[in-house]
Amino acid sequence: MAELEKDSRQEKDESFEVLDLTEVGKNWLTRALDGELSTKSVPVQISIGASSGWVAGYLFQKVGKLAATAVGGGFFLILVGHQTGYLRIDWQRVERDVSKTQSRITREAEQRLPQVSGLFHQAKDLIKKNVILSGSFGAGFLLGVAM
Repeated sequence: MAELEKDSRQEKDESFEVLDLTEVGKNWLTRALDGELSTKSVPVQISIGASSGWVAGYLFQKVGKLAATAVGGGFFLILVGHQTGYLRIDWQRVERDVSKTQSRITREAEQRLPQVSGLFHQAKDLIKKNVILSGSFGAGFLLGVAM
């Protein structure tokens, strides 16, 4: 009985296929735009680009307003707390921490410059290959932000 259960478990384990998702996820946008979308007709490309651009622009506008409200409200509360005496701010420490962070960010940005420029060139080539789709996406994005 135990051997029969062991054999059936082995059969179940062998029936599953292991997928390597690291390769599947790489450059999915490039594969999608070079494959299916670039072979579609011009009206289809325009409608897909414009609708996805409009949605992205609309969401960007809403999230941007929410983020600006949160950051502005936080600064307002800090200033009110400082003016009323509830908060004391050590400006020398703030300046020191900001300069440390700025130098660290500059160092990391210089180290990652080749990666960023590679991504920029990939994006530029992708836009050049799909002018209709990227142009309609840009127009839709601007319309979405404007609403």
